Amino acid sequence: MQPIVPAFDGRGRLLASWNPHPRGAAGRPTFVIVHGGHGLVPTNFATALWLRDTLGGNTLILDSYWSRGRKENWRTYNEFGANMRALDAIAAGQWLRDVQRTDPDRTFLFGDSQGGWTVLRTFTDEPFLRMQVTSLYRGGIALYPNCQTNGTPEQPRLGPYTRPVVIFTGGLDDATPISQCATSIFRQASAWTHYPDQTHGWDTANRGAHTPAVDGECNRAMNIYNRFPICRSDRTTADMRARIAAFINAPSASPAD
Repeated sequence: MQPIVPAFDGRGRLLASWNPHPRGAAGRPTFVIVHGGHGLVPTNFATALWLRDTLGGNTLILDSYWSRGRKENWRTYNEFGANMRALDAIAAGQWLRDVQRTDPDRTFLFGDSQGGWTVLRTFTDEPFLRMQVTSLYRGGIALYPNCQTNGTPEQPRLGPYTRPVVIFTGGLDDATPISQCATSIFRQASAWTHYPDQTHGWDTANRGAHTPAVDGECNRAMNIYNRFPICRSDRTTADMRARIAAFINAPSASPAD
């Protein structure tokens, strides 16, 4: 992790891990990976390895909390939430386009939990966001995202979306249950896949980024406000990744597809 991405407001740099493909960044998809409320965890790095090795992608693992002297954001709905993190995603997209010369038409935003919330907010069709985002990203992938909204800065509007977005949710998710949210948030996506038998974080790298995960193992989050269950599922992870690969490799996509 290095302070390499200039923050949107110009006040400092965001910590990130930029990993162009070993055979060069040009002509490849690029993924900005944004973390959940626990901050960066092994799952984020395991995701980056999969995106590189399976889809041949460049990866930028972006930090929002360490960059600001925080370890986590378990309270969620505060100034370190979706609006701030959408600006971080915009800053990362600008840096990739203008400094690394990656192709915005092949650049995707990928987030889980609060990172998934960041994806939904970043692509929400509001004038400021639309002006910034449509020249930076082709689409977004949101895994088990936060989705509560009341129109305040802490719980801003989500959807409809300016770019194609795919969403994945779990029916046994006690951390970000879809019952808390308007169905339109999911139905306005290009694709919404719901796994009725899955908890939050079914793709967790429970043995580290470089070691195969233990299938079926369940743990509880360290979140002191909600120690929700997290159960690894190889089957669901494989199905989700196949759907993501199809989304990335599609010749074209639009919110109406």
